[in-house]
Amino acid sequence: MRSASELAWLETEPPSVFEHSRPLVRILFVLVAIMSLLAPGSTSLAQTNGVSDTDAVLLTKVRQAGLWEMPSGMMAMEKGSPLVQKVGFAIMMDHGRLDVATRALSQKLNSPVPDQPSEEQRGWLAEQMAASPGPEFDRVFANRLRAAHGAVFAVLAQLRAGTRNDDVRAFATVGNQAVMRHMTMLESTGMVDYTALPAPAVSTTSAPVGEPLGLDTSQIAVVGALFLLVGGGLFYVLRQIKGNRGRARAARPATARTGGSHG
Repeated sequence: MRSASELAWLETEPPSVFEHSRPLVRILFVLVAIMSLLAPGSTSLAQTNGVSDTDAVLLTKVRQAGLWEMPSGMMAMEKGSPLVQKVGFAIMMDHGRLDVATRALSQKLNSPVPDQPSEEQRGWLAEQMAASPGPEFDRVFANRLRAAHGAVFAVLAQLRAGTRNDDVRAFATVGNQAVMRHMTMLESTGMVDYTALPAPAVSTTSAPVGEPLGLDTSQIAVVGALFLLVGGGLFYVLRQIKGNRGRARAARPATARTGGSHG
């Protein structure tokens, strides 16, 4: 038979972890139910592997960049200073690997890509060919490629952010990393004229209140109720835990006295 001290301890034992968590479990259950009301339909969340017009633009941009930057890298190895030769070689090798990936993805998605640079890019190549070896070529090479990389970097970032295709998303990530690396290398030559680069186009238009979330009046009301529910629920749980701890501390002196009488 248990002693009085053991019975007293059993009577004042704090609730189990499961009992503590029951209010929180209820809150989480209601939270999931409310969030399911706010979640969009399954069709809007599903991944799609179709190729869009913007995906095709991304493939075209990367393919055409390689078609003129690989010859530029070869010219840099012949006409540039030692540092520009190293930069040209690295850019040529990177675009060689990117070109293989571009053509493979183009074939997989059945999205044709061009087989020659654009007219503007052919003009840049002609300008490099006409430049004298050494500082003149270095200046033309660094500035033409840096300006082109800055333009395609912004385009790739936008296409990467908006594509619905998993393969295109991964491809755009690799492409953007390569472009960033090339810009850094070109800037290391000390030949880039930053004042000649186009100013960044950043929208300064303020969005209407509430628009970023895309919530209508009923959804905003549900979100408000959700915050009240979670806040009230957490307050209840904390109050229960604090009360249980207080009762446990109040019971300890009585238990010690009871235990001492049976010593």
